[in-house]
Amino acid sequence: MKIEKRTEKLKDVRAQEKVAGVIYGKNIKSQPIQVDYKEFVKAYHEYGQSMTFKAKLGSKNHTVYFKDIQIDPINPNNYIHFDLQKVSASDTITADIPIYLVGKEPVEKKGLIVQQILDSVETEFPVSEGISNFELDVSSLEGNDTLTVGDIDCPEGFIIHQDKDALVVNVTYPTYDEEEEETDEDVEVEAIKQKDENSEEQE
Repeated sequence: MKIEKRTEKLKDVRAQEKVAGVIYGKNIKSQPIQVDYKEFVKAYHEYGQSMTFKAKLGSKNHTVYFKDIQIDPINPNNYIHFDLQKVSASDTITADIPIYLVGKEPVEKKGLIVQQILDSVETEFPVSEGISNFELDVSSLEGNDTLTVGDIDCPEGFIIHQDKDALVVNVTYPTYDEEEEETDEDVEVEAIKQKDENSEEQE
């Protein structure tokens, strides 16, 4: 991603269809930057906040990752600011890695409900080993089964900073209203009863 030094006010940067940010980290002085909006969106969608990539500032390439992203509270699809943290090959990154559930369809076809309690886990990992998400297979689960953080298949070198017993997935049975639906037979009985009452009144 090609970034530039930022010297203009935020409103002027946004008017040029660019996103304002800041870069900081090892062996680099913290400084304001900007990047073309489309280029930013492409990089963010590809790397998220858990993978490193190269950012070119002037004639130098820096290994960075998105440390923080600010979104417009009125328009969630509009990014308004970002932080890039520079890292070296020997560093580790701590970031929230999303949990993606695999195999929900066969479970839900049984009439069961798959509830995801935890969407991501804080994880520490080497700079060169970033991943976009953890996959958790739920296809063999039955009613009342659960999966916890300890069930996540964590690659070597990754450390999840979260309680292993923390609930990630819960499979439940659907609940129904206690009041039974009125059947055709109930309707017919009620109609006959009403007819008899009307006949007695006429007599």
